[in-house]
Amino acid sequence: MKARFASSILVAALIAVGASGCAFITPQATTTIKEAADGVEGNVSPDIAMRNTTLISDDGKAASLIVTLVNVGESGNQVNIQYVNAAGTQVTENAFVNAHSTLTLGGLTDKKITFTGLDTKAGALFPVFFQYGTQTGTKLLVPVLTSDWPQFAGLAPKVTSGK
Repeated sequence: MKARFASSILVAALIAVGASGCAFITPQATTTIKEAADGVEGNVSPDIAMRNTTLISDDGKAASLIVTLVNVGESGNQVNIQYVNAAGTQVTENAFVNAHSTLTLGGLTDKKITFTGLDTKAGALFPVFFQYGTQTGTKLLVPVLTSDWPQFAGLAPKVTSGK
């Protein structure tokens, strides 16, 4: 009788382990976070975040900055966006982000920021520095992509004659 009871317990335990064994061995996909975007992300603490930051360039000389700036702070902030051109000159562009809001730059109907005087190519990572107020800034290595991708069609700066 004891053997029969023990074997019933053993069978029940084996069924329970077998039915739930996958969860013990296989890592859950929800524990791995992946960016579902073409660009990179960063933060300038405590209030400003940059999301899906990308440069679009068809000629490597000029590039459109595509970025969503997120301000979680209680006041609006002027964000300084800096890069160094091919001549070694530091160039600063600005964008104002209202409190508790987002600002998208570079889309078809959005404000445009164009980096000029560059010497880069598609596939490169281009350093861009973001800063506001007295906060320490953040450098992002931003991917340079072309407008050949359907989602970026029409977003590259217009190539002028006499490249």
